[in-house]
Amino acid sequence: PWMLFPCLRRERMRQSAMFELCQGMHQISLQFVRLQLSFEEYTIMKVLLLLSTVPKDGLKSQAAFEEMRANYIKELKKMVTKCPSNSGQSWQRFYQLTKLLDSMHD
Repeated sequence: PWMLFPCLRRERMRQSAMFELCQGMHQISLQFVRLQLSFEEYTIMKVLLLLSTVPKDGLKSQAAFEEMRANYIKELKKMVTKCPSNSGQSWQRFYQLTKLLDSMHD
């Protein structure tokens, strides 16, 4: 019956508690495509995202996660300053990646 009545299926999906979560995940994947994330950038963000979802008991403390996030941002800054020829583009990339990282935690 769901195949015959796709409108009903969409309406039922919207009522699901997972709908909003799936929409958010879809938006993040669209951002990844739009920014043309490199494999390394994707891997680092994925690790940070996974670590941020670990219960506090599993991670020594929230401070440990915040320290990892700060180190990631610090390394991004180092990367940007090492590329003087593309300085404007590098800083724009830095902004895009940190903005994306923050949006994943909202």
